[in-house]
Amino acid sequence: MPLPISNSRHVAVAEGGLTRVVAVADLAASLGVDALIRLHEEDFSGLAQIGRDLVHFNLERTINRVGLRYALLPILRPGFRRSGGPEELPVLDPTRFRTGLCVEVRQRVPVTAVTPESFGASLPAIRDAGALSAALVRRYAGLFPDLDPSGLVARGCAITRLRLQER
Repeated sequence: MPLPISNSRHVAVAEGGLTRVVAVADLAASLGVDALIRLHEEDFSGLAQIGRDLVHFNLERTINRVGLRYALLPILRPGFRRSGGPEELPVLDPTRFRTGLCVEVRQRVPVTAVTPESFGASLPAIRDAGALSAALVRRYAGLFPDLDPSGLVARGCAITRLRLQER
């Protein structure tokens, strides 16, 4: 059975020391894009070292779609789920973002089948299967507390290739 996708309708944003929940569609529209990709702070910082193309990995599958424009935003506080409970929304910083056009999506790819070409366009900290496995565990353990690290990695990954816009 596929894992649940993170909340794609609402997200929390930080504004002047406060947090408020907004519709993803409204935030995307305000940033001039179709949708959002949320990046942990350390991953967002790695964008500074990326050229024109970026390969981004999600756990198992993604709702990203070819042809849509995405804003990549940093997560200030990750979302999480308690065992069997609803998702607590991540908190994003809407004042910092990069934009990119989705040019390819691949679903449910085993971590061991990710190509060197994909790793070459990934974030600097994710350049091989071991680093990808560690990143998936770091990113998703809080969202899926009932899965151990090997269970998370066994779900495989989704691969999204983006053509980044100039800064």
